[in-house]
Amino acid sequence: MNDCTVPEHSLDAERSLLASLIINNKFFEDCEYLEPCAFYKRAHQTIFSTMLDMKAKGQEIDLVSLAEKLKVGKQLDAVGGAGYLSQLVDTSSVFHCKEYTRIIQECYITRETKFRCMSLISSGLKGDELVERACADILSVRSDQKDDDIKRVRDIVIEHVDRIEAANTTAQGYYYKTGFPGIDRALRILDGKLIVVAGRPGMGKTALAVTMARNLDNAGVVVGFLSIEMPENEIMDRWLSMESGVDSKKFGRYRAMTPDDVVSVNEAGRVYHDRCQILIDGSGSLDIVDVERKCRKMVRTGAQVVFVDQLSQIGNRQIRAGEKTALFTENTTRIARLKKELNIPIFLLAQLNRELRNRSSKEPILSDLKQSGQIEEDADAVLFVHRPEEYAETDEEKEALAGRTILKLAKNRSGPTFRDDRIIFHHQTTYFYQQSNGDF
Repeated sequence: MNDCTVPEHSLDAERSLLASLIINNKFFEDCEYLEPCAFYKRAHQTIFSTMLDMKAKGQEIDLVSLAEKLKVGKQLDAVGGAGYLSQLVDTSSVFHCKEYTRIIQECYITRETKFRCMSLISSGLKGDELVERACADILSVRSDQKDDDIKRVRDIVIEHVDRIEAANTTAQGYYYKTGFPGIDRALRILDGKLIVVAGRPGMGKTALAVTMARNLDNAGVVVGFLSIEMPENEIMDRWLSMESGVDSKKFGRYRAMTPDDVVSVNEAGRVYHDRCQILIDGSGSLDIVDVERKCRKMVRTGAQVVFVDQLSQIGNRQIRAGEKTALFTENTTRIARLKKELNIPIFLLAQLNRELRNRSSKEPILSDLKQSGQIEEDADAVLFVHRPEEYAETDEEKEALAGRTILKLAKNRSGPTFRDDRIIFHHQTTYFYQQSNGDF
């Protein structure tokens, strides 16, 4: 197609497609999934992008209107002027838009794949890390391509009726259980869902995530736990403390544990060794590309739910340092796409703004989320963890509020919101539990 030193492309196909679209706007139906970046020539990217913008606004596209639109955007000269647009139309007489689109897309995928392979070669990565990055990078080329999933309702309705009937005859229902019945009933955790767990520092976001992960594991759900903020040994200490009932503050201190404590910790270790299916990665500081890669690997290994702790610790090489809003926006959006790609629930831990401390009511609301607009928009659910004792001003007040926790489901795209103030936090084992099952 081209000299081996030139990236794959077909200017003939690009010119012919653009000309066909200018002559007859109905041909957009044949290239509705094509993106401007698929074109090799920068001028063609600009022309196609402008045409898409005009089409989205319901504007008729022809030589005159397209030239005017490019002129207003100060891009007409950059694409070769009105003369180049006329030349496109004059030199094209056959309209095989589906074939032009296929050729352009094929060249784009080839270019992107080769580019990512070259980047991998110069990355310095080795062994398994190189393989994992290669899988993620190359597969992401295809994941950028949109696939239709159009079905007839009559062909799928029976399986959905069966699913509902099965849930009706199963005491536990058909969704995953985190151990907090009110929240579980409202959220119905299953399939692709982004659940943001948020709170101020010290409220117990990680402790709640660790508790939920353990409860899910006890229910037979394979959990992936990506701990970016806290090292692996601290997460393991919490799980061992929860199972053994031994205060985790005793771990790692000389003769802090009694003989009974030692026995309990060893028994807890055997329990986890014999039946625990949790997958943990405590790699520390990560880029969003690493998060995506690790989540994909966890799912390939069997994970049905993934916890990511936490959003503020995720970097992005494409975002300049200091641009926090852009960083949060891009990373949240990519994790939202990831949950849909992997079709699993992802729990994403996030911080709240400091301004919360200055309010008379310290109970969180959605606007307290850092960069709240994007997080709130991308999340399917937002769960706040709030422990009033952290704001107690006297020892008596702190003692009265000790352990009391409020779990507040402030957003729930698939059901009702919910507020549960019957949750207890056990300080010694950093374990959250339901105070009373009540009606559940």
